[in-house]
Amino acid sequence: LENPKKYIKILVEQIGLPLELNTDRIWCILPKCFPDTYYFKTDTGSKLKLEYPFVMLNTDAKANFSNHQFQTLEDKSTGKYLKKSECSIFFEVDGPYGAMIIPASTEEGKLLKKRYAVFNHDGSLAELKG
Repeated sequence: LENPKKYIKILVEQIGLPLELNTDRIWCILPKCFPDTYYFKTDTGSKLKLEYPFVMLNTDAKANFSNHQFQTLEDKSTGKYLKKSECSIFFEVDGPYGAMIIPASTEEGKLLKKRYAVFNHDGSLAELKG
């Protein structure tokens, strides 16, 4: 598990289709039937929201990519450091959106960068790639 981006891409490919992987996000298409958001009602009557893809990816990233030797300076005068586990990989759910996948090349056998359009539910364009 040396390459977090490669590992997360493989994980996302098991549930959907990755469109773009870069340093700050993964755009992917998930099936409409994929579990998205769950609401739990607490004993006090309040609602607790759980976004399943977000929880799944963050739990996996923390389990596999935490630095268990992360150190921060606790006391400057004594030079004492505090050691703790730290994971700097975090995911958030952005969407859902509608998407249109555009063929990357008009010539068979030639690969170009991915091209796609992402739409908000009101029909407005959220992102155009390629």
